[in-house]
This record gives sequence, structure tokens and C-alpha cells, in this order.
Amino acid sequence: MNWPEEIVKLVIVKQALAEVDSASLFPFYLPGVAAGESSISAVEKNFEKALDSKYAGFLRYANGWRGFFQTVDLFGTDDLLGSEKMLAAQEMLTYIDDSVIFSAGFSRRELLPIAASASDKDLFVIAKPDSASPGEVLWLAGDLVDRFEDFDEFFLSMVDYNRADVDFLRENSQT
Repeated sequence: MNWPEEIVKLVIVKQALAEVDSASLFPFYLPGVAAGESSISAVEKNFEKALDSKYAGFLRYANGWRGFFQTVDLFGTDDLLGSEKMLAAQEMLTYIDDSVIFSAGFSRRELLPIAASASDKDLFVIAKPDSASPGEVLWLAGDLVDRFEDFDEFFLSMVDYNRADVDFLRENSQT
């Protein structure tokens, strides 16, 4: 994945969203500054496991992103090390019914929160390296909303979801 190019694409989409979001429904932030290798190593040491390589690759270019999708924050290394956002996301994961997680093919311990909304029930988790489907990303909001083969597909899909928000707001501002 060419992260600089893909990140710029999302910045452009987010700028378009900010322009049509006259009611300020969604926050607008630029991505975090790239994580250094020491930050990524600290996370891996903390979890006693390597981070998913595709997620770690993203973090090397953007260390998290507030307002990544609507009110969802994509976590950076500081969050992964135990920020309030991460603690809240881990608690959110405990509220997801076991049957939802099991039907997705995982146990709760196989999932790591990587993004969450503080104002809604959207939670994104990535399957840990020792799971049945390492690197798979699940979008949970009480139930399974969507699933992505890996972090790259997740990111590209979120670009599309942001574009859909731009289109929706454009259509509804003209009526």
C-alpha cells in the first residue's frame, strides 16, 4: 500500500466533507504525525506480540486519526498503550454479545480495538496475529456491521464510506 498517496486521498475527501458539512456533524482533523519505530516497538512490547504489519505500516505514516470516519477515532500508538479512548473501546468490546463475536469466527481475546467512537457505539477491532484470521478487521456496533480482509481493505473502505457521506450531504443540502 502506498500510504502517503492513500492518506492524501482521504485528506482530500475529508476536506470535501468539511466543506459540505454545514451543520458541523463530523469533526475534521488531519492524521497524526508518523509514529517512530520506538513507539511501535513499545506497543508490541506492551502486547507481547507484533502489531499487524499492515496496521503498523499505516502507523509509520499516520499515528492515528481523530475523526477518521464520522466521530470514529483511529488509534495511534499512544492510544494502543492505554489511553482513555482505548480503555473505553476495550470496555465497549465487553458489551458486544458473545454470539456476535463467535458468529464472526473469533473469541474476544483474539480482538484488539483499533478505532472507536466516543459518542456512538461504533467499534473497530483487528484480529490479533494468533487468531484464526490474523489482520481481519471487524466493524461492530452492537452487531457486526462489516468485515474487512485486512487493514488495507478497511482503510480503503473507510475512504469510500467518507465519500458516501460527502455525496449524502451534497444531495441533502440541495433540497
